Amino acid sequence: MNYEDLHTSALEKLFGSIDLRIIRQDEDIRIIQLNDKNEISRTLGVVRFLNIESKQLKIAHDKILEGGLLGKTLLDLDIDFDKEFIGKLQVKLPDWLKKDFNTQQDTSLAFFSKILVRTNSLSDRNLLYAELVEIIPPELTDVFVDKTKSLSKIDDNLLSLLKVVGITEINLRKNYD
Repeated sequence: MNYEDLHTSALEKLFGSIDLRIIRQDEDIRIIQLNDKNEISRTLGVVRFLNIESKQLKIAHDKILEGGLLGKTLLDLDIDFDKEFIGKLQVKLPDWLKKDFNTQQDTSLAFFSKILVRTNSLSDRNLLYAELVEIIPPELTDVFVDKTKSLSKIDDNLLSLLKVVGITEINLRKNYD
């Protein structure tokens, strides 16, 4: 993966410099906001860390927990990874997130992905490092809508990532394709 393919890179093209704000973080879950220079949230990200198998990945993971951007940190440390998009769905935004997104709209899109890391250059085996959901403001849905297909169902593990930030209402029937 290269920097131009990262979510943060797309936001920087639209808004300039993007800052990371950590809302909550522990060894397993990280909740962040990617904010523009006006402190408007352009993404709410929820990450569940699953595996830290290699020494190099442990170093990257520690830097991420120190406040680094996930994709950029992996790239900076030359860790070969893929962001595999699982799907998207419409979610009802809680009032606090509508305020942070600076929107009056009640719904937006959540994108679900997996971060797969190559364990070493001699192996074809990929390690599932993290699952994540990226919720974007309604005005950005046209920018990111083509990333992946709409989900018709969602498993409990991924649904739990939404519940961590107070999003309990989803619409699996809305088609954005």
